[in-house]
Amino acid sequence: MSTPRPTHTRTSSLLWPLRLTALLHAALLLVEFVTAGRLIIQDYSALPLHSMGAVAVHIAAGLQVLAAVLLWRPGGGPLWPTAVSAAALGAGIAQAYFGSARMLDLHVPMAMLVVILVTWVLAWCWTRSSARTNDRAVSG
Repeated sequence: MSTPRPTHTRTSSLLWPLRLTALLHAALLLVEFVTAGRLIIQDYSALPLHSMGAVAVHIAAGLQVLAAVLLWRPGGGPLWPTAVSAAALGAGIAQAYFGSARMLDLHVPMAMLVVILVTWVLAWCWTRSSARTNDRAVSG
């Protein structure tokens, strides 16, 4: 008969997937900014890379949501990283729509919103100790 692991150990092991997926998500957003910069100076050869990068960003965003859900349930962590990660995924999808519709007046501000949301989760998950992650009083 095995004994269940303490909650803080389970939470600690489930914090790492969120850390890694949020880091991947942020890194892919950086690539998107580089390709967007190329598009701003009218180097349209960057458009296929920017489009493929958007697909990669959406995949990373979905993985981040999954990691946040696992941290919350069964990990016992806070719910808000899941909500913020889901908001980043939704905003990213809307932002991609605005970009493909050439609505840059909405595409660019939505990109900023996505960066803020991803950075929020990224900063939180890398500044939390594994033992404190499970404590809902200090989870914000």
